[in-house]
Amino acid sequence: MSEIRKLDLAWLTLLLLSVAGAGLGTAGGSDLGITAIIALVMGIKVRLVCDYFLELRGARPQIRHAMYAFCYGMPALVILSTAFGPAIVRLSSVLI
Repeated sequence: MSEIRKLDLAWLTLLLLSVAGAGLGTAGGSDLGITAIIALVMGIKVRLVCDYFLELRGARPQIRHAMYAFCYGMPALVILSTAFGPAIVRLSSVLI
């Protein structure tokens, strides 16, 4: 498969995942399961952007691993903030 074809497929996948994530997000509720699915979609989208549009596959390993840690850290933080939101608010209000 040519590189242009791969980019087109990645772009189409990003569009479909964006529509699916928006549909899930507007489904209502703050259920942890929905948040986990949205975080998974977010992680896949960020990985596609990193691999195909930022070309991290050719980057030095230190830069690539730092970016991948960021890519997977953000969805994890979304899940944690949904699961432990009130506790985080209480902790931050005590620290301030």
